Amino acid sequence: MPILSSKSKSLPWKHWDIVEKKIKEEMDWLRGVIDTFLHEEKSAPMGCRECFLRRIAILIVSGQVKATEITKSPGLENFWIDKDKINRKNRKKIHHGSDWHRETMEKIKNHFLRLGYDVVLEPNLHQGRADLGVYKKGVPDLLIEVGTTSFFKLWLNLETMRNSIYLIVSNDDNLIEFKKTGKFDKSKTASQRLFKTL
Repeated sequence: MPILSSKSKSLPWKHWDIVEKKIKEEMDWLRGVIDTFLHEEKSAPMGCRECFLRRIAILIVSGQVKATEITKSPGLENFWIDKDKINRKNRKKIHHGSDWHRETMEKIKNHFLRLGYDVVLEPNLHQGRADLGVYKKGVPDLLIEVGTTSFFKLWLNLETMRNSIYLIVSNDDNLIEFKKTGKFDKSKTASQRLFKTL
């Protein structure tokens, strides 16, 4: 006996070309907004970077994960509350690299500590570690990656995480937020709850 009746068989795949187009659009968007390592991490299967990118796009298109690009509003100097503005005008701007990574992690950590959150450095994930974990009772956990990541790590953690928001800080001007849909659908996004931008 067929799993699907003849009536319902065609419905899910009726517009597969539209679905494929949406998956491709998400893949193109993800490639443009997320910095990845030149080589995938050792635990990832060889040569399947595009496979994992596609899997992330499918999570988004299917509605299992909501992905949002948060862009800094004009005139806003920084996403993070920074009370230590000593010689800021004379300080050299760093856009990437280990100094940028360390400085950005410190700013984010201090931002959330000032807001009354618990912050853990390098919390364990299902795959690897995040750079920062931000926690408060009654609020979804916020797992933050600063700089580069891998599509394998991102996909596996999005697939397995529960009650969490995954935030990628690729640069100083944009954040990418991934939120698993379901229980927290109606909760505020990280941008609404946690950043001084809103």
